[in-house]
Amino acid sequence: MSETVSRIPLWPAGWALSAALAVTFVLCAGFELLIPNFPVAHAWVEVFTARPVTSALGWIEGIVGSIAFGWLFAAILAVVFNRLARR
Repeated sequence: MSETVSRIPLWPAGWALSAALAVTFVLCAGFELLIPNFPVAHAWVEVFTARPVTSALGWIEGIVGSIAFGWLFAAILAVVFNRLARR
């Protein structure tokens, strides 16, 4: 019996990972605004921006950083998976 392995297309993977990271950033930044002493939110927000979430530039930098990292991870994942799946 032969197995066919689907390939991971880059565009959907890039947008999916970017959206997931952006939503996660927004949720964690929101928690940081609502519950300032919640340490988990601070750690995740600081992955994408060094600016405070009380500034508009911090939100823009965090969302843009989330999208950029999403595309970077998707590109690595798609290339590695698709090459290994061919073997």
